[in-house]
Amino acid sequence: MNLNPLYELKERLESCMIAGLSLLSGDFRLVRAVEQMEPLSKASPVFQKIYTSAKTLCGTCENPADVLLDTLALVDAVLATQAAVGTAGEIRPLTVSDGAAGMGGTYSNAPYSQLAPLIEALTTSGSGHYSQVVDTYERNPEIFSDYRLRSYLVKGLNAGYAELAERLEEWLGQMDASFLSLLKQGFDPKGKKEMVRRIHVVEAIAGASENDWYLSLLDQAQKEVRVAAVLALRHSQENYEILQELVKTERGNGKKAALWALARMEGTDNTEFWEKQLKEKPGEAAEYLAFIQSDAISDLIADAVCEAFEGLGRQGNGYLVTEKEQKKLESLFHAMLGKASDKIQDIYRMFQPYHKEIWETLSSDVIGAGQRDMQKGLLEQMQDEKGEIAFVLSQPYEHAPKPPYFAKLLTDSMVWSMDKRLFGLAWELYGAYGERFLMPALTASLLDGTAARSYEEFSKYLLPGGGCKEGNGQQKQVRLEVADIFAKIYWDKKERRYVYAEHFLDGFQGKMVTVQRPLGEALDVRWIELLTHPKLKKEGVFQVAQNYGYNMDWDAMLANLICPEDPGICQQLGKYFHRRADLSQQYRRYFTLMKECGYQMGRGLVLKILRGKKSFRFWEVQEIIELAPMRLADKLADLEEAGALAESGKVKAIAWDKDRYERLHTEIAKQLADETKGI
Repeated sequence: MNLNPLYELKERLESCMIAGLSLLSGDFRLVRAVEQMEPLSKASPVFQKIYTSAKTLCGTCENPADVLLDTLALVDAVLATQAAVGTAGEIRPLTVSDGAAGMGGTYSNAPYSQLAPLIEALTTSGSGHYSQVVDTYERNPEIFSDYRLRSYLVKGLNAGYAELAERLEEWLGQMDASFLSLLKQGFDPKGKKEMVRRIHVVEAIAGASENDWYLSLLDQAQKEVRVAAVLALRHSQENYEILQELVKTERGNGKKAALWALARMEGTDNTEFWEKQLKEKPGEAAEYLAFIQSDAISDLIADAVCEAFEGLGRQGNGYLVTEKEQKKLESLFHAMLGKASDKIQDIYRMFQPYHKEIWETLSSDVIGAGQRDMQKGLLEQMQDEKGEIAFVLSQPYEHAPKPPYFAKLLTDSMVWSMDKRLFGLAWELYGAYGERFLMPALTASLLDGTAARSYEEFSKYLLPGGGCKEGNGQQKQVRLEVADIFAKIYWDKKERRYVYAEHFLDGFQGKMVTVQRPLGEALDVRWIELLTHPKLKKEGVFQVAQNYGYNMDWDAMLANLICPEDPGICQQLGKYFHRRADLSQQYRRYFTLMKECGYQMGRGLVLKILRGKKSFRFWEVQEIIELAPMRLADKLADLEEAGALAESGKVKAIAWDKDRYERLHTEIAKQLADETKGI
């Protein structure tokens, strides 16, 4: 449709407004524009209305000002609906040019009212800023790509609240290369933690492609910024010789950074370098090689362990170990983490005669503190010929007070590397030594086996007196080991599967790293039946890997196993949480868990709770009603009976609030009505 007549009419009407109404009747250009509209007037009622109104202006019009404004407004409205813009090519997200924003990025179409609180939280100090930013990210992560926020996100790396700065570093590392110019802008090589975080983000985004920038920082960078720049050199194999030279010339943390970078450099055969380092300073060199999975490096660590053990002095029925040797062994054993070569597997086999207390406690703080008579006198403190403090490694006792050291090391190595050779080793050692290697065997079964076999092989360890070759005295220990493994498992709602999570202290990053591995198959429902059985002792406190630092109890462990997609598991856990609510009267906790299970109680639940009390207040009734896993109809009936109970005085109702009762009753009744109507 040709809209040129409409555009011409719009132009003439605007000109008439400027020229004045007195010239309307004599404006021949307006008359011509109106005449050109006549063919369009037959195409649509709205065009007919425009034509008629404009034609009135050309003749006798009683109120030309109103008619002119009405006609022009209608023309503008029609043209707005007909407007279009386009260009040839593939459709892609609209981006804002560097010239417009100075930083690239996208426009999120979010109103400024949503951005303003974030900008304030990122640029000022005060309480609540961390939750403001984190909650927004979880609800609407797309808004963080908005070009209007970008400069503030980078400035937030200097936030006084370290946890907020660390989260921003994590998020920015997931952005694209358009952030790089902002991260480099105003970079201070002599700065502090903010500049270190900037380097980390550049690494995460660009890796080796920014190698020239990392190298350029070495000329001026100081202290922790220099350390971060040296670490960043690991991304490019071209820096291998530079890092070797830095190992010789740097001191303190700078030298450590160069060693870390060499250890984490991929695609480079640096076996000869690390062999030399392990020969000269085995304990120190080993610190850098934990988590490295290369078979060549694994063999070097295995050789170093054997050499260190052979060098220990024999002392009667054990081995004499100085404090220095103890630290060296501790580092070498820790360096075995994640490794699976044949020589490493032989280390696990070789140390089984010594698998108990001394090797199990090498990394404990008790040893470091030099406490005496530890673990029934197994580790004795004494002086050697030179008068130096030493430790005697005696032959093992029957039972360990915690999971055997090598069993835990093997378990962690499996989770870190997921190497099938270690799974096979776990089964081999479990077959040879029984519950000593329960932890790695059960973990291997859960990660790489069938759900049915896991239950049938290992459920016996939760049964009273069952499973233990070494007697009932070990029963509590193995029961806690099984529970500790299940405390590492949780249902991932996003991925919709069970996940095994473990945390590791990575010296390279200087922080805890959480690794999550999906189970081979979903849990067998029989595990839930056993874990919730009334006769099973539910004791122990477990550390949660996915939320490091939080100790969970048995019920929290079971709460993590709720699987909304498995009715059998939900039913078992729902019944268990119902019993726990009755016993503990912690309704807030267990009612919430019952709801997660989709487990519902019938009418009378609230009345049962209230009748068990000597007195109650209205807020208690309201909280129970709102949290109770009940149908709305049952909630309403229980609320009415609670009101009658309060009025009768059979149970003392303290400060009963009739107005609040009526409001709550009305609210639930409305919800029930809406539910009935299907709203």
